[in-house]
Amino acid sequence: ARSLPIGGLYNTHRGTTSAVVMPAVVAFNGPAIEEDIRRLASYLDIAGEFDGFLEFLVALNRSLNIPENLTALGVVNPDLDALVAATLADPCAGTNPVTLTPVNTRALLEQCLGRS
Repeated sequence: ARSLPIGGLYNTHRGTTSAVVMPAVVAFNGPAIEEDIRRLASYLDIAGEFDGFLEFLVALNRSLNIPENLTALGVVNPDLDALVAATLADPCAGTNPVTLTPVNTRALLEQCLGRS
């Protein structure tokens, strides 16, 4: 759901945008999904449990030449208020494992932009 408002407002490719934000979104949701990610990492034979899975995502993106953050993808000087509002208004936002608020959504978007 995080990639939909970004693509809609900044004309980025949905799949690429999803790949760019995935590591930050997984880390953000960590408290709620850590056990599931541990099981997934074990099933995929990825060492290091949750952190190992995050490292795997970053390495996979790098191997596919996926930009490191949204700024590198071309989202420059975004209207964060509009992005936060669009993200929170997205019907999928209610299914996020960690409840989205204006404050934590802004922080997540800042991280996805490579600002933190």
